[in-house]
Amino acid sequence: MTNQKVYYGKDIEVMFNSEVCIHSGICVKGLPGVFNLKKRPWVNPDADTMEAIARHIDTCPSGALTYRRLDGEYSTKKEG
Repeated sequence: MTNQKVYYGKDIEVMFNSEVCIHSGICVKGLPGVFNLKKRPWVNPDADTMEAIARHIDTCPSGALTYRRLDGEYSTKKEG
């Protein structure tokens, strides 16, 4: 059983797996409006464009963050 949480936005769903996270901080440093540890929920998928969020999640070194675009164009699921 994975410890994955889904954050639902109007254009994109962001999934976070805390068991995989290596706490590099890239998410909060790169898009602090979307990823803010001081807020609950800490992920706001409507705080930036779907494209910006998807590009940024693709830089997650551990693959703890993944996404599903709701336009059906492209989703990521990193192998690990």
